[in-house]
Amino acid sequence: MRDLVSIHKIGFRLLRKIHQVDSLIIPLHLLNVCFSLVRVYAGLFLTAGMIDDLLAGDYAKAAGLAIALLFTELSAGTVIHLIKRKTKGYDHKIWLIFYVWLREKAFSLDYETMERQEVSEKILFSERTADMHGSLGVMLYHYCNILEALLNVLLSFFLVIGLCLARPQKAAGPLGALALPALSLILFAAVLAGMALCSFGVFRRFASKQMEIFTSHTGVENKLSYLLGQIYGNSRTGKIIRIYDMAQMLLENTGREQKQSISYFERMCDVGRQEGDANKATSSVFMVCSYLLVAVKTVTGAITVGAFTRYAGAMNQFGNACFTIIESHGRLREICTYMQEFLAFLDTENLHAKGSIPVEKRMDGEYELAFEHVSFHYPGSDIMVLKDVNCKLNIKGKLAVVGRNGAGKTTFIKLLCRLYEPTQGRITLNGVDIRKYDEEEYRSLFGVVFQDFKLFAFPLWENVTAGFPRCGERIWQALRQADADQMVEKMEKKLDTWLYKDYEDGVEISGGEAQKLALARALYKDAPVVILDEPTAALDPRAEAEIYARFNEMVEGRTSIYISHRMSSCRFCDDILVFEDGRIAQRGSHEELAAAKGSYAGMWESQAKYYA
Repeated sequence: MRDLVSIHKIGFRLLRKIHQVDSLIIPLHLLNVCFSLVRVYAGLFLTAGMIDDLLAGDYAKAAGLAIALLFTELSAGTVIHLIKRKTKGYDHKIWLIFYVWLREKAFSLDYETMERQEVSEKILFSERTADMHGSLGVMLYHYCNILEALLNVLLSFFLVIGLCLARPQKAAGPLGALALPALSLILFAAVLAGMALCSFGVFRRFASKQMEIFTSHTGVENKLSYLLGQIYGNSRTGKIIRIYDMAQMLLENTGREQKQSISYFERMCDVGRQEGDANKATSSVFMVCSYLLVAVKTVTGAITVGAFTRYAGAMNQFGNACFTIIESHGRLREICTYMQEFLAFLDTENLHAKGSIPVEKRMDGEYELAFEHVSFHYPGSDIMVLKDVNCKLNIKGKLAVVGRNGAGKTTFIKLLCRLYEPTQGRITLNGVDIRKYDEEEYRSLFGVVFQDFKLFAFPLWENVTAGFPRCGERIWQALRQADADQMVEKMEKKLDTWLYKDYEDGVEISGGEAQKLALARALYKDAPVVILDEPTAALDPRAEAEIYARFNEMVEGRTSIYISHRMSSCRFCDDILVFEDGRIAQRGSHEELAAAKGSYAGMWESQAKYYA
């Protein structure tokens, strides 16, 4: 019982969410259920009456019932057809809304929460199982089936009770005894109890097997999905596969996973077939007993020949409805089990505190940022990446952040952008802890090019504007500052050119070209703070020199932070932070640090021969 309550608690919560999306979806499906039942039972009663009238020779009345039957079939069938045509669009809508809910929740979570492995696993599990077994639309379908079956059981039960209570006209002999109301009720109750016990036994026997197969199969599907989608379906992996002759290795991996998947599907089909055979056997016994009872009642004169069709139909509806309830409940149990993970993802709470203070809109762009005794380690690790970092960023200054790999430079930027929060200490904006500010408003202050930037298979202008209103003049200005204008001018559709070939016949661009567009995107945002994390790593020396030549123009009137392994970039900055083992080891101008003979001077001298 507890398991039953738990399943439907999940199901009803999802039904409420569906209703919130569109209040017509569920009522239309319920209306379809009602008209389906009207169609069935009107047909049973009208057909039975028509047969009796024909046998009695009352052809006029039989003709009237035939017309009524035809009208009922036509009108109910038309309404059902219209409802199904309408709900077809709604069914597609609720199929899509499942994936929309996943994305909306993912976008609402802070970066640190989304990076947790258990959160990523919940998303993958929800998507894979929904693709394999159906999601909200399938769940609604089975709930409608159960409701229709329950109403069917109720209506047919009263008809069957009426059948059992019908008294025989010929009471002599064994058949007459069997047709007596009391014995008919006892026999019907016994058959019904036997069917219920057998069905419950079948359900219990196979439910655990199906759940075991279902849960173990998901991991295999995840691996196959990765191979087929992320590797075979990604054109940019082709050159790596060919250079390293990885085709055979990948095919062997795929073959191994496919064998496991086929094995799981075979087991799933075997269990389903065995369960279906067991249910059919139980159903057959029930239907034979039901028809025998109706036949006895007819032979003994308890009911008419026309009533025979009505009660036989009622018995058939009763038996089918009972098995529909069992079957649909089993499917609901399966669906609600993995939907529980989906709901758990929707209930995931952010690790970050939600600030509410609006960020002051300053036309002069003078925002003071400071780190106060900030230390940080990544989730799941005790190793401090930043250790007691104290610094204040000069307003509208040009700051270079340098250091060896793993020194903490990129982590410093992630904390500044509030993608993570300090383990100890605080970061302030104009003297106020940034955790108190509205997160979206605070991030609006930053235009960032990360080292692992990403462009999308969208038109070029959408990659540059990144959701901000399109302004052609500003786009071309940002492209020119990023030295990408000539590249775009050569494209046939200019700003409307699609990038990559995922969806449209777009253009494939090089790493350096992509980096220029990412830089243009950061500049287009026109944020008061510009952060460039290795912005010229993929550029050739000439292109890098052209970017440096425009550096002052790009960051004019803004606070700028520049991270690079190339020490020559420090010449364009008036302030330099040198990170070493998670700490700020040195700070000063290029001239001051070069003369100090510290770690900065060592890095400068080791690279000087390449750009002297």
